[in-house]
Amino acid sequence: MPGLLVNGKEIEVPYVRVLNARDVGWAHLSREDAIPRTRAPQMGILHKTKADDPEKVIDSLAGAKPDECKIVADYWASDPKPSAAQLVVSWDYAVCLADLSTWCAWDARAANARSFGIEHYEEAGGLVRRQTLISGALIIKTACGALGIQYQIPTSYKAPLSRFRDGGSTLVGLFGHRDVDDTRNRWDPGDAIFSLHASLGAERFDFETGEDLTAWRERQRWLNTRGHKLVVDGIPGPMTTAALKAEGYRDGIWAFGLVRSRPTS
Repeated sequence: MPGLLVNGKEIEVPYVRVLNARDVGWAHLSREDAIPRTRAPQMGILHKTKADDPEKVIDSLAGAKPDECKIVADYWASDPKPSAAQLVVSWDYAVCLADLSTWCAWDARAANARSFGIEHYEEAGGLVRRQTLISGALIIKTACGALGIQYQIPTSYKAPLSRFRDGGSTLVGLFGHRDVDDTRNRWDPGDAIFSLHASLGAERFDFETGEDLTAWRERQRWLNTRGHKLVVDGIPGPMTTAALKAEGYRDGIWAFGLVRSRPTS
């Protein structure tokens, strides 16, 4: 069964074909590109493969090449430098090159230890197929649920977030490579990807001012009135996610909403 690899299980993504090493032999990261995790991921880092030019999102599939995911995977496999992400997505399918929960890849410098990465295939001149972005958004939303990562994104982009200076210890959600450091410009991954996630229900926060921390402290206080014993620090880690799941939130993700209500008595 094709799908994302999470804790050894295959997770299907609605409407997207996701291959992994159990489907095709080339779908894996080399030893230079990944190491075992020492902590669970708390964020996803979004990329585009070139990201050198302003993005041009097109609806047409005319001229699209097949197997663009394999092109990227083969490039990483032959490149001696440590550089790769766990996921690659294109217009026709996506590939999961490593278990998101157990393997750390080298795609986002300071954020690597706390994140997983996804590359959206981009053609020359900033051209990206809308289907690629849609498939990537569906994959990431599914991954957030499977990993217990809150589905939230930055309000907008101005500059790299200062909170990434320590690797993003207080950050949870989805970010671009552009948010991590200044080694890539605003088109890694650009704005269209985040607009898609917002349309799928991702919450927006100004992470630079700590808007997320304020909101999550309030939510943690509320959860404690429900009998949970959370540290009120504004960081929605596994304990907060577990408490939300107990309260009936789908996968423990606030943005996914309630699927059932917990009895009041």
